[in-house]
Amino acid sequence: MNNEYFTIQQASEGIWGAISVPGSGSLGNAAIIDLGDLTVVVDTTNLPHSGVLLRHTAEQLTNKPVKYVVNTHFHGDHVNGNQEFMQSEFISTVWTRDLLSDMGEVNIDLMQQNIQKLITSLNHVRSKQRDPHMLTEIDYDLSVQRALYDAIPSLCRVIPTITFDDKLVIQGTKRTIEVLSYGGGHSLSDAVVYVPEEQTLIAGDLISTKTIPVIPYGNPYAWIRILKRIQKDLKVDTVVPGHGDVSNSDRITDVIRFLEKTITYVSGAVKSGKSESYWLEQGVLKGYEDWHLPQYFRWNFRWLFNSMLVQNNR
Repeated sequence: MNNEYFTIQQASEGIWGAISVPGSGSLGNAAIIDLGDLTVVVDTTNLPHSGVLLRHTAEQLTNKPVKYVVNTHFHGDHVNGNQEFMQSEFISTVWTRDLLSDMGEVNIDLMQQNIQKLITSLNHVRSKQRDPHMLTEIDYDLSVQRALYDAIPSLCRVIPTITFDDKLVIQGTKRTIEVLSYGGGHSLSDAVVYVPEEQTLIAGDLISTKTIPVIPYGNPYAWIRILKRIQKDLKVDTVVPGHGDVSNSDRITDVIRFLEKTITYVSGAVKSGKSESYWLEQGVLKGYEDWHLPQYFRWNFRWLFNSMLVQNNR
């Protein structure tokens, strides 16, 4: 079942995480759920190639075709494999559907230009690094970006046709899924999939395992509120995160703490009067140096720092 793009981790009875192999290009995790009479896949990874393998794996594990695909949010590492599930029906929030629709057809030249800019930026950051963990993670990231660059000419945008606002329930013969949205935190609109019988949550990028959450263009304050509501409303034993290994509900607290500490840290940096570049030289927030994707802490810091400066100057 394992392949170059993801490893299969059993989350609970009838539920598997397809956990991205670092540097492989798949980047985002996916999940496979056997409802008994039908199969659901949550997110489709970053590449059409990994999407094909995900579909084959889901069919092998459940002995059924994939009836529904849920897109937790609109980011490419969770939807770029959609085109390999054209016999399935796609589900998302209304807003995620509209975001994907508004993006229009894939603009190959523009996408490749943007990826090339990111590769150049990552190489620049890499040239200043001495930390072995950071160098390894940047090399994984460069490998992912090159794989995506090569795949862009074959990408097709797939727009979900089944939409919901707050909650959509699909009842199978063995288990049920609740597709839930409490608004946007990581992206403009985030959904999770909860399986009450197994007390398992497929979280998209609202939750990660030992991986720096990516904040820019989201809302960290809303993100914290969403996670606290999940803790209050749902009994969760097992989490399939958007990035990192299958784990337990402690990961929800980890992300809340990271977001709270980051907000406090950046707020202090703004008040200090010292420059953005001074703070960027301080590196990753203390206590998180060994997490995956540490190179994105810079992006988080820069985005939040400038957002807070704008608010303070109003």
